Amino acid sequence: MATIGDMEIGGLTEAGAATRLAEVGPNELPPDRRIGWHQRLLSQLIEPMNLLLVGAAAVSGLVLGERIDAVAILTIVLLNAVIGTIQEGRAARALESLQSMEAPTAAVVREGRLRRVPARVLVPGDVVLVADGDRVPADLELEKSEALEVDESLLTGESLPVGKSVGEALFSGTLITHGRGIGTVMTTGLETKMGKIAVSLRQPPGETPLQAELRRLTQRLTLIALAVAAGVFALLAFGLQQAAIDQAFLTAVALAVAAIPEGLPTVVTVALALGVRRMAQRGAIIRRLPAVETLGSTTVLLTDKTGTLTENRLALGEVLIGGNSMGPTELDPALEEQLAVVAVLCNDARLDPPVGDPMEIALLEAFDPRMVSQLVEEHRRVDELPFDAKRRRMTTLHSADFRSLLLMKGAPEVVVERCDKMLDRTGRERDLDEGGLGGILGASERLASQGSRVLAMAMRWLDERPSDLGQAEEHLTLVGLVGLRDPVRANAADAVLRLQGAGVRPVMVTGDHPGTAQHIAQQVGLTENKAVVTGAELGGKSRPESDVYARVDPEEKLGLVRSFQSEGEVVAVTGDGVNDAPALRQAAIGVAMGRSGSDVAREAADMVITDDDLATIATAVEEGRAIFDNIRKVVDYLVAGNLSEVLVVLGALALFPGVGVPLLPLQLLWVNLLTDGLPALALGVDPPDPMLMRRSPRDPSFRLLSVDRLRFLGIRGALIGAAVLIVGATSWYGWGSTWTETRSLMFTALVFAHVVYAFAARLPARSRPKPSLMVAVALAIVLQVVVTTWPPAFPLFDTTSLDAAGWLAVSLAGVVPAGVMAVAATRRMPGRDPAGR
Repeated sequence: MATIGDMEIGGLTEAGAATRLAEVGPNELPPDRRIGWHQRLLSQLIEPMNLLLVGAAAVSGLVLGERIDAVAILTIVLLNAVIGTIQEGRAARALESLQSMEAPTAAVVREGRLRRVPARVLVPGDVVLVADGDRVPADLELEKSEALEVDESLLTGESLPVGKSVGEALFSGTLITHGRGIGTVMTTGLETKMGKIAVSLRQPPGETPLQAELRRLTQRLTLIALAVAAGVFALLAFGLQQAAIDQAFLTAVALAVAAIPEGLPTVVTVALALGVRRMAQRGAIIRRLPAVETLGSTTVLLTDKTGTLTENRLALGEVLIGGNSMGPTELDPALEEQLAVVAVLCNDARLDPPVGDPMEIALLEAFDPRMVSQLVEEHRRVDELPFDAKRRRMTTLHSADFRSLLLMKGAPEVVVERCDKMLDRTGRERDLDEGGLGGILGASERLASQGSRVLAMAMRWLDERPSDLGQAEEHLTLVGLVGLRDPVRANAADAVLRLQGAGVRPVMVTGDHPGTAQHIAQQVGLTENKAVVTGAELGGKSRPESDVYARVDPEEKLGLVRSFQSEGEVVAVTGDGVNDAPALRQAAIGVAMGRSGSDVAREAADMVITDDDLATIATAVEEGRAIFDNIRKVVDYLVAGNLSEVLVVLGALALFPGVGVPLLPLQLLWVNLLTDGLPALALGVDPPDPMLMRRSPRDPSFRLLSVDRLRFLGIRGALIGAAVLIVGATSWYGWGSTWTETRSLMFTALVFAHVVYAFAARLPARSRPKPSLMVAVALAIVLQVVVTTWPPAFPLFDTTSLDAAGWLAVSLAGVVPAGVMAVAATRRMPGRDPAGR
């Protein structure tokens, strides 16, 4: 039998423990199934857009006989898949490096002996010892408690430690902050409270807005492409000979391929991947690439208090001496020393490294380290009465200058009633009358209502050492009261203001006391004459309106997410505890804290903030909006440009009946190659608009290719197509050119107009385009000039050289449509921007 204190413990036998371990399994949360690189690559390749492009490559290679074009399309598909695979792999590896919460070992009694074993081998019935600084390795029932206090913020959201008595439960993953205890293991692994929450998260995450949008976009473009192919073939084949019908079929198929912007998935992935890299540099890890865009469309941000708006630690915030309130830095040196005597000596914590009750650590951190060391050296502790839930105070006795110094700290109402004197703000003693007592207790209640943990400090000099320390706990002098708070992060208020300016509504959701929540909310700028709503008030059909919800349990937090979502809001949730995980999974995007957060919360989240900084979330909002802006630009550019190709073919059939095929298959594929490649990629990395965070969030009903958007892009495509057809009509009817010359002019004008449109597609952005966009447009123009000036290219592309009038015509066709669009874009009111901005 092992004797621990006044208890004799036999514990389980090794054989019995092994049998139970085989029955219940290891005491651990099984990690998410690892996904190999080949599985990630396959999941990328079977995306609908990529499957569509593979089909296009097959048509290009097998039907058209253009193997080079087929290889180019397949290369784009593979590049897209590889980029996505690499980024997801990097995110997974970065996230794995954050997993550090599990207790590696536990002190357990086996075979009548105390030993330390891996926590994963604990089984129900094991007797476990825990002490300050330990992580509880399983769900335990307390058999013995010595001033035991536990930080349960990961489960409850409560920032302050809670006392634990015999018969109460200790939960796996929580942290012992003070005292010692002995408990019997009740449940392990997935059967613990933490494990059950983890089980509820074993379900695939929902589709993000961007994923849904791209899926709809792919479906619509597919239908459009098929319809165009069928229609063009019917028009071209009507009344033609068999050879012409074959050419018409090839042209229709090539036009269908051209109508699908195969550069879109690559550009989207590159934009998202670069966003992920920028976010990682700023302290955020994106677990799923589309998630960064989703945060940019957020309208409501449900943010935890502890560890998100605050630092998740206690610090000395206010001192009351002689009825006067002052900050720690405003203390007179003599008063500071007397306060330090009690705070430092009546204290069981240590700082190097910080171990012990967070409250006691905060008291030590409030004073100069040299003063702390000197006081400890000069005042040896000779006796003590530790804090417990019944006494609500801690008393220590020290020897100093041949006398004894009795020190006490604890609950104000307990300590003050043992005092008959108090220090005034000059450091002099005066009698503590009933009026002074009432004022002190009133000040204590005020501090507590503001979220402070209030302690009273008292002392008494004794000429000789008392035989019974408990009987000497009277006739003390009250040194003062101290208020310990979880300090607000330095940039939390700026982050809240920045989010509010961007039209994102931050809402605090915490398990803490309403007074604490209100005080923090006022400091960060969340409250505007709105009452704090408690979790108990959330049971009705309608949700009470507020920006601060306190005493909220996990189920109520999940209900809040669903309530906001039912109102059409795009909800983001931040959190660090196990209790936050269900809400993180339910939200459109969950943001977990990487430094102070639990493994379960990180696994449930779409994004992990490694620096636990709310300002990083504001940066993510800006990044998300910039990414979606760029995706919108790319879609505008590709869809309107590709529609112009369709309209040119259809318009030419009407303008030049019976002449021949308006644009040859290889010409259409060449246009697609020049316009859908580098210019689109350059738009995908366009710099963000400096006014981005002054806009309202993107309307959730906005679609990249809705009926209104398609109409808008159709008008833009018609402008480009009209310019090209005017050039062709001028050449054929006005100048009497040959059909080869006319087709060469339309071919070149189409390339010029499409690539120059890239500059109009990015408006009304106020940022300057990157040099990469100018280079991409210039390169496309140069390559097109080559195929119309270099004789060896003439038979390949069925082109001929252009004269000066022709070059002037195609130049005007390139510039005029973009100029008209630019004027229209700059004259639009911001709230009526068809891009939904």
